[in-house]
Amino acid sequence: MSIPYARLGIPAPLRRSVDPGAPKTAKMAVAKGLLPTTSDVQLALLYVLAVDSDASVASMARETLSNIPEEQVLSGISQNTFPKILEFIAEFRTDSARLDERLIHIRGATTRAAVRIARRASPELCETICRHQERLLLSPEIFVALHANESCEDEILGRAESFLRMHNSLPAVPAHRPFREPEPEPQPEPQPEAPASPPSLLSPESLLPAAAPPAQEAPAPTPMQAPQAASGEKLKMFALDDLGSDEKMLEDFKFDFQDEMESFSWDLTGDEDEAADGEEEEGFISIERRIADMSVGEKIKLAYLGNKQARKVLVRDSNKIVAAAVVKSGRLSPAEVASFAGNRNLADDVVREIAMNREFTRKYPVQVALVNNPKTPISVAMGFIGHLHKRDLKALSNNRNVSSVIFTAAKKAFKSKYQK
Repeated sequence: MSIPYARLGIPAPLRRSVDPGAPKTAKMAVAKGLLPTTSDVQLALLYVLAVDSDASVASMARETLSNIPEEQVLSGISQNTFPKILEFIAEFRTDSARLDERLIHIRGATTRAAVRIARRASPELCETICRHQERLLLSPEIFVALHANESCEDEILGRAESFLRMHNSLPAVPAHRPFREPEPEPQPEPQPEAPASPPSLLSPESLLPAAAPPAQEAPAPTPMQAPQAASGEKLKMFALDDLGSDEKMLEDFKFDFQDEMESFSWDLTGDEDEAADGEEEEGFISIERRIADMSVGEKIKLAYLGNKQARKVLVRDSNKIVAAAVVKSGRLSPAEVASFAGNRNLADDVVREIAMNREFTRKYPVQVALVNNPKTPISVAMGFIGHLHKRDLKALSNNRNVSSVIFTAAKKAFKSKYQK
């Protein structure tokens, strides 16, 4: 089992201390938390040793990792934290609502981690999860956990259900929430039979001997018996396994380096060299077709992991959450940001996401692109006018595609600066 040191964020000088071939004394010192380092690196080092072949080293690392102070864990996790470390925290640190809330907002948290958190979420955290649209689409399975969580109110759960249904991502759940007994259906009251009229004295029936009463048949099952059995089976099928003891949790949790967020093929995530125009166009069409067949959750995952070609397709997706995830991915080059910022065909949410990102708007080409895009919020665009160079300011003052407020302000600024 290879250790992804770079992905874990472990510096090269420290890798020798946790390498499988390192001396036990060195590994045990790290496992006890004696090596001074930053919180994020310490979490990574301890997790590497938690999968060590030496049982005593692994046990010590797991114990130290599970007992790190809450504040230290919070400062050590981020959007770049390796998913299995996040899953470990969700699995074993079950007493911290702050950690749970932080984990649910980290896009790299695995579905298993999200489900664990949703199962034990408080009413406040249930509402937070139900409002977290991106998380619901990334891990629709958490709706099943929320459905089984008694702390999650029906009204809040109903909003999440409507949202997932709208995006064709609603998982199957039983008709009744597992902690409630389904109300029995009302039984129809038996109707009294009308008394038979006595036969006439002169009728042929009156001359026949009295017929023996019919034999009593076994009572047929009531209509509710079969549905009750089916309902019980359905509830059993959807019941989530209990957390159980620590030993059960250790048995369920797998200490490995598998990353469900990295399940896409290389041509969707790997950065290729410059290709010929024809080859690039052909590859783009192929990627576009493959992405079209993905679920919304898969598209969001790819938005955070995909290469330039994949981002180019996803940023134009009709689902605004998918398109905005491309901007949030942190993988955009300055040229891509400037191109997206000036694209009037992109969704308003995408342009707004760029405009609200200070790291992006520090770049002058991005400022020029945004101020000339009518979808940029006016309050943001007004702040860029004073930074424009003479040529760009003059062009903006003649741009009738932007708001009249913007080109009027640009014209006034140009006259003030260059036509005194």
